[in-house]
Amino acid sequence: MFFIFGVGPKTIKTEKGQFLCPVCRTHSNYEIKQQRNYFSLFFIPLIPLSKPKSGQVTCLNCGTHMPTMVLQQNSTPQSSDLNA
Repeated sequence: MFFIFGVGPKTIKTEKGQFLCPVCRTHSNYEIKQQRNYFSLFFIPLIPLSKPKSGQVTCLNCGTHMPTMVLQQNSTPQSSDLNA
């Protein structure tokens, strides 16, 4: 009898929304994806072996992967907005 097992990453989408992409400079949609290593049996992820890694923001317009702190920088008001 043969068993096929291994350890590999599994990626899940945790959040969606809109932001101002610093690369393509447009208001576009984004997705946050997290990875976690799983023990797999017959290519089916069964048991998580690690904590989720920090998420990566992916711009759906240009496809660039960025750290999640990009979203925090977009939420701060610009200096020109404060003077209005």
